[in-house]
Parts: sequence; structure tokens; C-alpha cells
Amino acid sequence: MRESIPARLARLTVRSCLKPALRPAFPVPVQRHWANIATRTLSVPFGVRFSRSSLGGVPTEIVRTKSNARSENAVLFLHGGAFMIGSPVSHRSITGRLAKHTGATIFAPDYRLAPEHPFPAALDDVLASYRALLAQGYAAERIAIAGDSAGGGLVLSLCLRLRSEGLAQPACVVVISPWADLTLTQLAPVADDALLRAAWLNQGASAYLQGHSARDPLVSPLLADLAGLPPTLIQAASKEILRDDSRRVAELLSGAGVSVIHREFPCMWHDFQLYAGVVPEATQAVDEIAQFINGNLSSHSRRAAA
Repeated sequence: MRESIPARLARLTVRSCLKPALRPAFPVPVQRHWANIATRTLSVPFGVRFSRSSLGGVPTEIVRTKSNARSENAVLFLHGGAFMIGSPVSHRSITGRLAKHTGATIFAPDYRLAPEHPFPAALDDVLASYRALLAQGYAAERIAIAGDSAGGGLVLSLCLRLRSEGLAQPACVVVISPWADLTLTQLAPVADDALLRAAWLNQGASAYLQGHSARDPLVSPLLADLAGLPPTLIQAASKEILRDDSRRVAELLSGAGVSVIHREFPCMWHDFQLYAGVVPEATQAVDEIAQFINGNLSSHSRRAAA
């Protein structure tokens, strides 16, 4: 299967404009600034409103359309960035499209980043955000949790934390190319990842862990028992070094009896979903995420009505 022309152009842009900055040679503040500039050019759908608020004491971007101002459904979206970079703003191409196509209110917490705030700061922040949604009256069965890359791993870690604390799981979760094993011992042998390099992931792991064991299941969910997690959609790309994390998560979830859909897009690169609205393959991927969320939230609504 061949990639579209927009995909080829986007891949070239990522490889030439963003990947050069994501390396240990550059200080983290420089990486953040460069990534913020690069993601400002991404496509954001019309008719979507972004506002700043707080959720459980965590600065949070709230994404809505006019028609979902009072939605009973919520999506908690956890951005990626190797725990060092990224923000709700950098991921508006995804959160905006999810707001438009799910009718849910999207909450994107601006969780604390490493190295200033190592583990478990990010996990504590997203747990506080989820607790706040429950406190605001959102039923767990009307909440979906989604995230990409490090945020995808954080989604799984959050579900494990919910299980350990006896809190209700969300209706479903979506993980986009999750970074779920910070030991970095089983990276895929992909030579042409347009965005990621192993050295940068090592930098992110060191910044986040700061001496904490990478084998802690709350850090590396691939080393955990994933039984009891909600229905899960996993998306990944064939040409990314984190590809095998997605395959292993899918196998682990399936073996634990969790309903899981694993979708691997040929010829795509890590986090290509950020180009939704520009690259057809990315638009299709994010639309499939919206359909999965809609299906799981509406199925809970139908059971409640019955």
C-alpha cells in the first residue's frame, strides 16, 4: 500500500523540521520551543472553541463545539512528548477533531513535565484530573481516556492506578503509538522513523525517572497485569521505533481478556495522527478514534436506558 502525496510531504516536513530538534544535544527548553512552533501550523477544524481552565488543580484546555457545550460525555486527552515537551496546544489537531466528531467535551490537562517534575508528577496530575471529572458529575461510563506516545503510556498507567485505588474505569481508552516500556529494550528495528530516535527516548526516560526504576509497572505498563482495563483501541504506524510496544500491548490486553482493537497503518510514521485534516491517512485514523469513542459511550447509554 502506497502513502498519499500529502503524507509524503508531511513526512518530509517532520523529518527535516521537527526531528532535528528532538535530540539530547539540544536543551529541553529549546526542544519545547521548537516543537511548539512546528505544531502551530497543524490543521484545527472550524467551529471548535479552546478555553483554559483547571481540572483537579491541573491547568487544562477545554475543547468544545457550540453544539456540545453541555455534553454529558467527556474525553480526557493526555498529550505526548516523551514526558518532556508538548502541551494541549500542540495537539489541537487531534482534540479539536475529536470534539467535533464525538460531541463530547475534551479535557486536555497540561500535566507537569520532566525534568523539572519527574515521576510520579505527570501520573498524579492526570489522576487528579480524572477524579475531578467524577466530582463534576461525569459518570465513569460517560468518560473516555485517550493519549498519544508518552501520553498513551500514561493512559495505561492511569488505568492501573484507578484499579489499584478502587476507582471506576472509564468506558474505553484509546492509545496512539503508546510508549509503554521505558526500559527501551525492545524498540522496533525501523531505520527510517521520520520523528523518533532512540537517543531522544533515552533522554526522556532519564528525565522522567531520575533514578526511579523503569521496571515499575506504573512507569512501564507493558510490565503490568492489564486485566480489568476497559475496551481499548490501539493505533500505531508501521515505520516507527515504538511500533512493537503497540503490538505487545495488544497481545497483553488480549491475553488478559480485555476487548482490544489493534490498528497498524502501513507507511506511516510516529504520531502521524497530528496531521489530521491535511493527510488523508491521519484524518481517517482520528475519525476512527472518534467512531470508537462514540460506539463505547453510546453503548453505555443504551444499557443505562434499558
